[in-house]
Amino acid sequence: MQIHCFQHMPDEGPGHIAAWATARGHTLIITSWDAPGVVPPDLTHADLLVVLGGAMGVHDEAEFPWLRKEKAAIKATLEAGVPVLGLCLGSQLVAQQLGGTVGRNAQPEVGFWPVQFTAEARQHPLFQHVPEFVPALHWHYDAFTLPPGAQLVAYSPPTSCQGFLWRERVVGLQFHPEADAAWLASIVEAEGHLLKPAAYVQTAEAIQAKAATVDTSPAFLYPLLDALLATVADGA
Repeated sequence: MQIHCFQHMPDEGPGHIAAWATARGHTLIITSWDAPGVVPPDLTHADLLVVLGGAMGVHDEAEFPWLRKEKAAIKATLEAGVPVLGLCLGSQLVAQQLGGTVGRNAQPEVGFWPVQFTAEARQHPLFQHVPEFVPALHWHYDAFTLPPGAQLVAYSPPTSCQGFLWRERVVGLQFHPEADAAWLASIVEAEGHLLKPAAYVQTAEAIQAKAATVDTSPAFLYPLLDALLATVADGA
């Protein structure tokens, strides 16, 4: 199957998603929106769109004018019924196109913190493999509100909406299950020096130390991606 990724900066690539695609024999295509002269892709034949994270915000169109083109591409993909997974910035972009709002979270959330999945979500085929609490990597200052018609699937103390499900095949997750060791090392190098410890912000050193003992990403992410692709075969 054809998996398409929207990438926004070199430091936040597909990580575990690339490993999953290779393991499953899928084709992975990446559109780097920050590349000069990028052309919006034709997603007619895509089986899944994954919208990755980035340090910019959904409202930063003046500084990153390509955001307008990306938003239009996401909207067209949603309207076409293609399964979509948005991660961090990606979840905010998807939520915005579905009518949700995006703004500064009450508190920044950076580091490894648990996410709680609702009982209703854990009964859904997309999340039935997920325990109630999932240790997850966060790196966000903004957050989204639940889009109209969407189901809340996860939350955390500082972030009331950590995840949503819309029309059975569109998922937004505020955290980073795609983060593998190389991904984490890259973002810590690029942004770790900017971190200011707070209630839910860990130091770069603490994040790296925690990463050595916490890596539930493949166990969480692989079944979710498989289940999203299954909606294509099932015609959900």
